[in-house]
Amino acid sequence: MATLECRHCAATSAIDLKLGVNAPSTTKVSALPAAEFLLVTWTAQETGAMATVLGGGQYHFDSGTENNFTPLVLPDLPLPSDEKCHAHFFQTKVNGKKVVCLKSEFHPKIQTAGTTTFFERMIGSGTNPKFQYAVTSGTSGGIWKSLDVGDVVVTNQARYGFTMPQEKQALIFTGMNDPIGTNPPAGNATWYDYVNKQVLAGDGCVNSGLATPGGRNAGSGKPTIYYKSSGANLTDVVTNSRISDDEYGKIAQYRQIGATLDENDAYVAEAFEAVGFKNWASIRNISDLPSPTNNDAQYDTFCFCSSLSGAYALWAFVMGHA
Repeated sequence: MATLECRHCAATSAIDLKLGVNAPSTTKVSALPAAEFLLVTWTAQETGAMATVLGGGQYHFDSGTENNFTPLVLPDLPLPSDEKCHAHFFQTKVNGKKVVCLKSEFHPKIQTAGTTTFFERMIGSGTNPKFQYAVTSGTSGGIWKSLDVGDVVVTNQARYGFTMPQEKQALIFTGMNDPIGTNPPAGNATWYDYVNKQVLAGDGCVNSGLATPGGRNAGSGKPTIYYKSSGANLTDVVTNSRISDDEYGKIAQYRQIGATLDENDAYVAEAFEAVGFKNWASIRNISDLPSPTNNDAQYDTFCFCSSLSGAYALWAFVMGHA
């Protein structure tokens, strides 16, 4: 039984996550180990949540200098500005399947020129990939009225938003056919449903942390993972979190094409397409909502607790494909 403790809240939750976690190693490496699953996230808070859920109590990530992850430095690829490595990662098993949990220091919206090379080095070519599945996960701004802070969207599509050139806006990238998975526990339609009912609904850390003033609306109910059935046209992922003044004025347009705002996954999806890798999915948890002004306070306050919801969704993805 793995007991999960939120370092940012007092409440705890326990569920058997079927984990087998490798011992921490901070020895620098030049290539990722092979595994069935690569789970990628971006910020320290997102990574801390992933470590909380999938690290079996052995891993922590507070910053680039305060963590016990393994640093990855890829040969002959420039380092991101002010970084000493390209990524940090740890290894675990979920239900017997090997999983690499990785914090990318290569941020697509900043290091746009090297994104394809970076992910090609990590994944390998589409004909000989190092991983069977790749999932990108992170925080995002929510634009549907039905979405609130702490909700999660699972999708196999990504696209750029209206702040990008028109030729970029026209691109839609599609990943794996079935990001939902199979073999859920009895009485559940999917592993995401299981997490909704058995984990998120009763997780004191997720719920109490998000219910503080300025967070989740009282009438929204418990945080929920949203998805559509296999084969359906899943929700697009578009542009940025911390919704800007310019993007706020385009909410009606965004609602016609997507349900979350973060174009990191569009950069990654374009990189995956360039190397012929199709078996990817995107998981985005809602960290902030539309506001007439850039809503940094809501994002900064709630991104860790909302990221716990996203990390549980990552676990559900692996369980559904293990």
